[in-house]
Amino acid sequence: MDELTIITGKVNLDTTYLKIKLSLEEIKQKHGTRTDLIDSMERSLLDLQEVKIAYDAIEKELRATLQQNFRLEKLLQEEKFKVRDLQIQLKIKDSEL
Repeated sequence: MDELTIITGKVNLDTTYLKIKLSLEEIKQKHGTRTDLIDSMERSLLDLQEVKIAYDAIEKELRATLQQNFRLEKLLQEEKFKVRDLQIQLKIKDSEL
């Protein structure tokens, strides 16, 4: 998953949350007796808030995993260079014998 996809998802989620929040406030002002609609939208806002919390946690975990992956890839490359150097040294030792 690339950075743009992560940011786009977060922006879309935040935008949707704000749209529902603003619509809910407007409905409360203009149609305060529509408790069926108001209750449903309030539950939706709570659901979206939970999704936002989960998304943030997943994003944080993804970033930590990517950093760990980068460190391990770097370590792997260093070890491959060491192996290659040792193979060269072994060939030199073999040729000297």
